Amino acid sequence: MSHAPNNRIFYACQAVAIGKYQNTGSQPPAEPLDRVTVHGVQSVGINTTFNLEQAFELGQISIYENIEGLPDIEVTIEKVLDGYPLIYHLATSGAQNDSLVTRAKERCNVALGIYADDSEAISGVAPVAVLMSGMYVNSISYTFPTDGNSTESVTLVGNSKGWFINSANMGMDSNDAQALKFGEDTPMGSGGIQRREDVLMESSIMPVSIYGISTDIVGNNYDVTTKRPIAHIQNITISTDLGREDILELGHKEPYYRSAAFPVEVTSEFEVIAVSGDFINAYVNGDNTVITPIKIVLRDGTTFDLGTRSRLSSVNYTGGDAGGGNVSTTYSFSTFNDLTITAPSVFNT
Repeated sequence: MSHAPNNRIFYACQAVAIGKYQNTGSQPPAEPLDRVTVHGVQSVGINTTFNLEQAFELGQISIYENIEGLPDIEVTIEKVLDGYPLIYHLATSGAQNDSLVTRAKERCNVALGIYADDSEAISGVAPVAVLMSGMYVNSISYTFPTDGNSTESVTLVGNSKGWFINSANMGMDSNDAQALKFGEDTPMGSGGIQRREDVLMESSIMPVSIYGISTDIVGNNYDVTTKRPIAHIQNITISTDLGREDILELGHKEPYYRSAAFPVEVTSEFEVIAVSGDFINAYVNGDNTVITPIKIVLRDGTTFDLGTRSRLSSVNYTGGDAGGGNVSTTYSFSTFNDLTITAPSVFNT
């Protein structure tokens, strides 16, 4: 088979779709079921590693056999938060609830379709597509900056990848209704792409260790009189790494399961413009920190709930140099196994 190559591949001629995992045991990988095109994608990267193990023997210096073990496939996708389904939700479709431990069990197939580089929008069968089968979510990260868009970054891992040419079952073809929006696509969430003004302080719960934060249960960084935040937060990052581990069995090369390494640490960082020091004491005797709830709510209805047991792990006071910069304080928090992400999208799974 052959195909007309592009002169280049750039953002307008590629798209990513995620669907439910179909374990048919066939080679090449089977197409994803109920696939949905990911909207708002900013970048996608695929890394393939062939794990080689060397065997030598007495009597010769040359290698006896260079054994090819399992291939490791790693896919990293980043998107803006725009009201369309999160990568995390699409990749864990079918989970019985939104808890981290439940969603961590699910697998998915990921397809990257590559279209002609002279098209204004993708449509029809992808001339070239690559499918990664049986992928697990390995890490997720969310960033809410004052400068720029709120973003999601997800890394998925697996062991199977196949390239296809002019396959009607691969890529973003007419079976995927969401792909048909390309050419007239716009964000579907309230507020469009979520930015700094779309973090709803009146509904969120910020960690009480941050100087200036109230001890109220809800809206503890919101002044109801001025209708403005109390502490001047510059950036929030929420992330976790599931640290997948292969569980192998005799008679089968592929792992029968890649388990998450629970307990899993969930971290969050809050960079704040300092107005009066960080006011975090560090004494030898007694506890210096307290447990705190954390919950971030966006205008489009997406909610990031880290439960009630986050605890301050470090605080960094920096800046304010002679060049005229502001002093900023970064508060880092840690909890375990608690990260519930919900979204109101009609395509949420």
